Amino acid sequence: MELVFVENNEVVTDSLTIAEMFGKRHDNVVADIRTQIEYAGEEFSLLNFQESNFKSRGKQYPKFNLTEEAFTLVVFSYNTKEAVQTKIKFIKEFKRIKEFIQNQAASSSNAIDFEKQLIGVKYATEILRVDEPSKIRMLTEAHKQHGVPTSHLPDYVDEELKVSLTQLLKEHGVKMSAAKVNTRLIELGLLEIKERPSSKGGTKEFKSLTEAGRKYGENAISPYNAKETQPLYYPSMFNELLGLLLEKEVS
Repeated sequence: MELVFVENNEVVTDSLTIAEMFGKRHDNVVADIRTQIEYAGEEFSLLNFQESNFKSRGKQYPKFNLTEEAFTLVVFSYNTKEAVQTKIKFIKEFKRIKEFIQNQAASSSNAIDFEKQLIGVKYATEILRVDEPSKIRMLTEAHKQHGVPTSHLPDYVDEELKVSLTQLLKEHGVKMSAAKVNTRLIELGLLEIKERPSSKGGTKEFKSLTEAGRKYGENAISPYNAKETQPLYYPSMFNELLGLLLEKEVS
């Protein structure tokens, strides 16, 4: 038998259930309820007792829904050993139903927050133009923050290794500094300066490869700040990129 249920967004029991569980005539339980309504006063009663009707053998009879507070008030005087054990069953069931509703609400709220964060990740990856491993790291972090399993996400992306501009300049024996090369990449439309709010007020600048620049590399999430990108370059495309830089220098 369902001792406690949800009706009109309220966790309640009713007079029929009380009568059956405590072995009492329903009309006597209704009389007890009306007495407690009179004693409790209008403000409490309106919030905790709800009168309605049920049909039996072709006739209409009154019944009441009761909140946990109203239930406790009505059965307070039912004090046989069996009645006390029945009270405990009701108390446990009220607690179980309320906890279930709270957990459902928390789960629903978490799902909404998770969806919002996924939307944020989507727009961040598009705006920052980050590489696939960075997208996966951002998605993984969003999943972990909301307790969502990550087993459906790939562990890695099989793609060409990317390295920093400084490392490639050194490996190719190029004497230009990374700062000078970055300036030329900006002039070529391959690199751009973006801004983000600073935690200390104002803004902070960082570099990001443009759509055209992503032919030569990708934007990874900066290891120093997750709100910034760090351009990394394909070694296989660096000779072509050097050719563009030298053309710019000659011109």
